[in-house]
Amino acid sequence: MFKLALVALVVIFCSVWSIPATAQNLVLNTDNAFRSADLQPYISSAIAPKNQAYLKVFHQQNHWHPDYYLSPLPADHRLWYQVHLAHNGNKPIRLVLRVDRLSLDQVSMMVLDERERIIHSASSSAEKDSSMLSGTLPSLDFPLEVQPEQQVTLLVSIADPGLVSFPFRLWQQEALEEHDDHNLILFGVAVGTLGILFGYFFISYLYQRTAARFWLSLSNLLFVGLIVCEEGLFIKLLPLANYAEHILTALVALVMFTLAKVTHSLFTRLPTQLRLLNYLPSIAGLVLVATNAPYLMTAGTFALAAIGGLLQLFYALFYRDRRNKALSRIFMVAWGFLFALLAMQISVMLDGKSLSTAENLYMALMLMFASLSFGVSVELKERNANFQRLLAKERTISNLHYFYDLFRNSAEGLFTSTLEGQLKSVNPAMCSLFGYADEATMLAAVSNTKMLYVRGEDRDLLIGEILEHQVVMGREIKGKRADGSEFWFSISCQLRQEEGDNYLYGSIFDITERKQSDISLEYLATHDSLTGVYNRREFEQQLHQLIEHPKPHNAPVILLYLDLDRFKVVNDTCGHKAGDALIKEVAQLLQNTLDGKGILARLGGDEFAVLFKGHQEDAAYLYGVKMLNAVQSYRFIWENRIFTLGVSIGMLNCSQYEASGEQMMSMADAACYIAKEQGRNQIHRYSSDDESLKRYEQELDWVSSINRALEENGFVLFYQHFRPLNKPIDGDYYEIMLRMQGDDGELVPPNAFLPSAERYNLNANIDRWVVENTFKWLAGNPEHLASLKRCNINLSGHSLANRELKLFILNAFEKYAIPYSKVCFEITETMAIIKMEDTLQFVRTFKQLGCLFALDDFGSGFSSYTYLKHLPINTVKIDGSFVCDMLNDPVDLAMVSSIKDVAKALGMDTVAEFVESEATMVELGRMGVDYAQGIGVAEPAPLSEFKSL
Repeated sequence: MFKLALVALVVIFCSVWSIPATAQNLVLNTDNAFRSADLQPYISSAIAPKNQAYLKVFHQQNHWHPDYYLSPLPADHRLWYQVHLAHNGNKPIRLVLRVDRLSLDQVSMMVLDERERIIHSASSSAEKDSSMLSGTLPSLDFPLEVQPEQQVTLLVSIADPGLVSFPFRLWQQEALEEHDDHNLILFGVAVGTLGILFGYFFISYLYQRTAARFWLSLSNLLFVGLIVCEEGLFIKLLPLANYAEHILTALVALVMFTLAKVTHSLFTRLPTQLRLLNYLPSIAGLVLVATNAPYLMTAGTFALAAIGGLLQLFYALFYRDRRNKALSRIFMVAWGFLFALLAMQISVMLDGKSLSTAENLYMALMLMFASLSFGVSVELKERNANFQRLLAKERTISNLHYFYDLFRNSAEGLFTSTLEGQLKSVNPAMCSLFGYADEATMLAAVSNTKMLYVRGEDRDLLIGEILEHQVVMGREIKGKRADGSEFWFSISCQLRQEEGDNYLYGSIFDITERKQSDISLEYLATHDSLTGVYNRREFEQQLHQLIEHPKPHNAPVILLYLDLDRFKVVNDTCGHKAGDALIKEVAQLLQNTLDGKGILARLGGDEFAVLFKGHQEDAAYLYGVKMLNAVQSYRFIWENRIFTLGVSIGMLNCSQYEASGEQMMSMADAACYIAKEQGRNQIHRYSSDDESLKRYEQELDWVSSINRALEENGFVLFYQHFRPLNKPIDGDYYEIMLRMQGDDGELVPPNAFLPSAERYNLNANIDRWVVENTFKWLAGNPEHLASLKRCNINLSGHSLANRELKLFILNAFEKYAIPYSKVCFEITETMAIIKMEDTLQFVRTFKQLGCLFALDDFGSGFSSYTYLKHLPINTVKIDGSFVCDMLNDPVDLAMVSSIKDVAKALGMDTVAEFVESEATMVELGRMGVDYAQGIGVAEPAPLSEFKSL
């Protein structure tokens, strides 16, 4: 259909532009049977000044051309047309010369006989009287009569600034009257049809309010205006002949505008930019009217009409509705009719040929068919729109059914109520949630939704929030069922307005289990799971709040730190189950003793704390004494065994110190430690002047420094040579020693920090660091490793029982490829005897691999030769307290000799420590001691600066 329409347009325009513009100057012959003839083939034209006489123009034959003049006339000139007429009839004939342009400024006709005399003349102007406009449909007619066998010349002069090409036709008078009657009928049919279409679309617009109908009704009305203007009725009714081109151009511009609006209504996908472009032909037409140039208006009107029509075809082709393909096709057919009509008008303009009755009929039919096609397009658009609305309505109904099913079958309780609380609708889940049998029962029983809340004010708060925000999401409220039982629900609702009233649409679901779980989790987060008292986290948080915001102002805050005595005995003897039972009973005992006067918390293990707020220090001390006595009087019975307990309490008046909660806990802990150190079962008050506390806090400082040194490699390895006394030096023998880098850059000796490390179980970590870094240095110095005879490394007693350290040392030997036979581990006599089983297991493990073991400081501890007999060691290191003064003290000399003799008997080497002089070294060698170590042999030095003896 699109291709057919385009081909038709091309054919029409090609046929129009192929019409010849010239013709031969011929003589028109008439007889008694003559009816009408177009004068265009017989016309010749000439241009002459306005004031030039007709005879002078007539005789200037070189100025006459057999052309139809299309250009605008020069200023102060006239256009002359001449036609030669010969009547061959035997009777006179009455003829009428019709000029189809009523708006010409001046038109004159002269009839010349064979002798060039004027035998008849007539003239007309734009201000003509109505006598020249004959008939119902006005036209410019010049009557004349020609005698038998008479030859005449018709001279027509025209003065007009506009287009002077128009149809000339000579009519026999009766034939003209018959022609006018036919045209009048066509005029009536065309105007009537367009008027009916206008009325139909305008009235239907008033009911349907669719833009396409409104603009199409205006288009039909403007079509009527164009026909009326074209037929000259405006000129007959109103003195507007001078403005005929203006009116015609303005009407065409308005038609283009209304048809553009029709296009926009039919093809809604048109972008805004193209819609604006579609208005340009209409705007250009109005601009042409403003130029007041008749010729330009006439020519421009045809051009703009063609451009505007092509734009509509382009839009219909590229923005067609794929769901309504017939719309685009009918729309393009409508514009095809308009293009055909435009082509016929251009043809009339170019060749000056008058239209026959049939051709007028064709033009009227084209205009009517175009208007009808536009109407069909609008109907198709609306029918499709109605169909789409029907589909949308069906989808909406389907969705409503779907949502109704959701409403009925939803697991959540759904409801609608007024703001005042009157229930309008509920679903089965809502009824089940609140314990009602069905919807009707619930709607009848619940007069106001406040009945569904445990606290009616909860609903008031909910309504207030809804009025402010229009919606509430996930508000958790306690509800009440029909039987009076309470439960937790989560409610979400929004405010909607329907028919002027506000309604709440909401959903509710049961969260009782989750709420109970949340409450349990919250309880567990703040309470000790075993005893039910507060846990350490909550206790410290409350302590922090009291310190930061004391209530009342400057009210004292007293902290008691409790550590049970002899709890480990129960736990180790009867097991953890008994230990847990003991802790629970003690917690209950403490709570009963406090009688709600303080905040009790279990800090962990067998440690408790009590926080008093608003109590004076003496009152808090009395409660401490009560708890002390209660625990001492308490007897724990487990499987027919009776245990007694004690408790050490540290007391701190928090109001007297500026410190954080964590620091205050440490201060109270320190006071508790002193109470335990001073004999247990007592209360020790914290004081910044307490020397015992100062020592304890100093130990804590050492612990902090040790941990920092472990993390930041703050230790330094030293070594000290020892040498054989009864054989030449055959390699390097030395002991690894440890120093710590102090805050001031000085090196701290081990006797300053190792006691604190041992008390707080940091020895294993230090031993790990020493082994790792010693082995790393040995692996990095292979030449020294080759000459090494023995490298002694000290291990603490706690490390011997540490399984992880044992595995670490085994892995270090493999990692750094250190020969086992070159490493000797030193253990102290005291720790070896106390942890005999752990010591034996450790020694056997590494001795099987080739490692050596030395018993350090022998003689300073238990000095039991029985233990020495059972320890599988290689070397005994004689304590330096016997060696340093042995030359002056015979008892010391005897002790050294005795230890040497026992060691020799057991097959062990001996090393004398604290050898400070050459004389001591000589005496030791004479006695048979194997090695000497001390400043008399070599001073300790950094391992990184190692030098052999």
